[in-house]
Amino acid sequence: MSKKHKKKKKNLTKAQAQKRRRAAMTCLRAFFVILLAGGVIGGIAYVNKSIEIPLTVNAENYYQITEETEATEILDETEPVSASVDLSKYNIPQPELQSTYPIDMVIRSEYAIVYDVQADEVLFAKNADQKCYPASTTKILTAAVILDNAPADYQFTAGEELDFVNPESSLAHVSKGNILDLPTTIDALMLPSGNDASYMAAANVGRLIAGNDTISPQAAVQTFVDEMNKTAMLIGAENTHFSDPDGFHDDNHYTTVLDMLKITLYAMKKPELMESAGKANTYATFVSGEQISWENSNKLLHEYSDCYYMYANGMKTGMTDQAGYCVVATAKRFDHDVICLVFGAKASDIRWNDTIALLDAAFVQIRNREGI
Repeated sequence: MSKKHKKKKKNLTKAQAQKRRRAAMTCLRAFFVILLAGGVIGGIAYVNKSIEIPLTVNAENYYQITEETEATEILDETEPVSASVDLSKYNIPQPELQSTYPIDMVIRSEYAIVYDVQADEVLFAKNADQKCYPASTTKILTAAVILDNAPADYQFTAGEELDFVNPESSLAHVSKGNILDLPTTIDALMLPSGNDASYMAAANVGRLIAGNDTISPQAAVQTFVDEMNKTAMLIGAENTHFSDPDGFHDDNHYTTVLDMLKITLYAMKKPELMESAGKANTYATFVSGEQISWENSNKLLHEYSDCYYMYANGMKTGMTDQAGYCVVATAKRFDHDVICLVFGAKASDIRWNDTIALLDAAFVQIRNREGI
């Protein structure tokens, strides 16, 4: 190879080395830029994290923060309710499941429990501690929490919270601007199972609980729902979580029939609720002047119904595609109160047939035991 060719090769090698060095310096500079930017972004994220508004505030009166909720509406934080809270002041029985029961019966509904109040005895259970959906039987607790927190002379005004009601809901036909007294509001929940009445009551009582009548409808309703969950925990319904006041399906709105039994026992201590739940129908006049008639969805109470049960005195039905057909039925005979919960029936007739059969079997058991 000639000297000319050797020199050319050497010069090319030097040029390539310089090019590589420049490329390396460029990469190194880019690395430091990225590192610096990452540090700045990380610092910003750290600062933001330190002042971030939480999605949920665990408080005695708390609610979920939504995009529409003002930051100024956050309530004071307190410790969440403990499952070990002393239940004695509530005097709510804590029914226990057994391996065997006095009633031995095959039913078609998916979940059930039958309870003799005076004997404090579970007479029958099927999947009683298994997760299920309560549908509108939710309103038993809704009504109880309303009565816990609203004064007897309180008047409920329907407002923007009615926009939250699913259009496929059962309704009491409450409209914005309507004003209802307390007994009429409870009737609107318990007889026609009005989801509109549920949201109206939740918003009004939510503001009472919060001690702030200016919070948004979203915040007021969530405050009320959180009070429902607090109450459920206090009375021993530890496997229950409610997401709304009406029971319209939500995957995070669930219970067990054992827990719903405890909720029912709590509700039965409220005469106003029991009076409402036992009405077959009613004719109501709102404070604002509107008049309406409601019929109870509980067929056990209707003498014209083929499901009429002469000893029945309440309490609430429910139905969604996910929950199936549900009923919490109360009846009294031989001076014994019996509560029968049947959930997850595939058809309405199955719900009623199972309920009547279980109530009959319960009273036979009581009669034989008492020697009546």
